[in-house]
Amino acid sequence: MKYIAKSLEYSKDNFVVHKRDKTAWNEEELSKLSKEPNKKYLGLSKKYDYGNDKICVKPYYYIGYRWFDEKKEECIRISPKKSKDGKQADYLKMFLTCLKDPIVSKKMNDCYGIKFNEKWIEIEENEDEITPLIILQFLKVVHNISKKGLKKGYTKITENLTSKIKGKILVNQTIKQNHFKNRLDKTICNHQIFTIDCIENQILKTALFQCSRNLQNINNDDITKLLKFNLNSFELVNTKEIFKSDFSKIKYSPFYKDYKEALILAQMIFKRFGFTLNSSKKDEKIKIPPFYIDMPKLFERYVEVKLREVYPEILDGNTLDIDLKFKMRPDFLLASQNMIIDAKYKYWFYKNNINDDFKDDFQQLSLYGRESNIRQYINLGDSNREANILFIYPEKSAEEYVNNIYKNKVDGFNNIYKLGIKIPSKESER
Repeated sequence: MKYIAKSLEYSKDNFVVHKRDKTAWNEEELSKLSKEPNKKYLGLSKKYDYGNDKICVKPYYYIGYRWFDEKKEECIRISPKKSKDGKQADYLKMFLTCLKDPIVSKKMNDCYGIKFNEKWIEIEENEDEITPLIILQFLKVVHNISKKGLKKGYTKITENLTSKIKGKILVNQTIKQNHFKNRLDKTICNHQIFTIDCIENQILKTALFQCSRNLQNINNDDITKLLKFNLNSFELVNTKEIFKSDFSKIKYSPFYKDYKEALILAQMIFKRFGFTLNSSKKDEKIKIPPFYIDMPKLFERYVEVKLREVYPEILDGNTLDIDLKFKMRPDFLLASQNMIIDAKYKYWFYKNNINDDFKDDFQQLSLYGRESNIRQYINLGDSNREANILFIYPEKSAEEYVNNIYKNKVDGFNNIYKLGIKIPSKESER
């Protein structure tokens, strides 16, 4: 396996992706790409560079690992963009923040994709960016299960009963172990009991132990607390050797919706670390499934959490149950402030100058403010009043919470405001 390209996501300082061997992209390689970002290739797209009279390859805002040419074992890797001080967005902490919110946590599936059915990519251990995410979401879902109470199920057990019979009598075992020893009062029976020590919970507890064994590289107190809480909740459940066939035996109940997601994530963890607690995948080289993380969507969900802390009534535009003109879809609507809010994963508004880099964004939200159904949602109706418009974007020197949405008015425009918000960051990889 080799990297055909390694790059950072799109930014003002990184707008062209070069091949690692410094050669030009050939026609066969360019034919895979379109003019629009494609998740299959982590958003890589082709664009004609008139200045240099050639076609160049542009990155987008997806990060992760994907195959570029599986037959040739060529893959691509895109990492979070770097700020001027060398730091990158810490997507894991952003996910953790989102998963703490009971409303936003249910929307996280749109922020990433994991291709378990594709051929896995071999990487160095220090390049593993997806396993912490899988573990984190698994722990959060199991935490929700633990708070609601573990489900019970029927499990078959074999007991040597005295002076009573339950279920099926195991005749041969009873004769050998009891009657030959003159214990005529005892009978070995196989019967069912209704208990929390059922196969679903056994699978989850075994997966929790697998997580515990592989959390050494994740130094986060919140994750450690989640793990301890979950293990305590499963104290009366046994671990077991897991087989792939175990998952086909499970029937999901609508009364325990969290179990389906938890068991899917558990299966991912077993595929990554092995199906038994004795299995070990501690080689220098490890394999991970191809995956992508949609950073703009993750930022949007992160912003929603921060908005809900101040405005719990905030409306997610993606949940509107009506068709808007031109398939418009605002990020958030805040009726109490007659406001349309847009989360832009761009490090823009440099030096407070307005330029063509965000001309389209201004036009987009201004058009939203004139759509009749949107105006109804923000309590403007048929009035002549203008909608308030707010752009929220990442800014390393800003606060980590929403503070005074009217603080920064954009010069030269009516009712348009901007708000920088600090996102978690970490030292970039060397």
